[in-house]
Amino acid sequence: MRAVKFCENNLRRTASDQAKKTLEKDYSELVKVYETGCFRRCLRCRIKPFCQIQLQTIEAEDAEALVEKVLQYVNEKSYLVD
Repeated sequence: MRAVKFCENNLRRTASDQAKKTLEKDYSELVKVYETGCFRRCLRCRIKPFCQIQLQTIEAEDAEALVEKVLQYVNEKSYLVD
């Protein structure tokens, strides 16, 4: 299971909140979702939703695309570990 961290500031300003809810509801067996403090990405924070997995920042144009990218990342990394 991977930890997915969302910046509290980005959650308030973009569609990250929708992505967070989708991951918590539909993909809880794959990821554990956390809300953390500032990621220090102030220039990007107001523009696009993003999250971090193992210090890797994943960003997308909207919540649906962010969920897809997170799932793709998790599946790729899980494959490499197996």
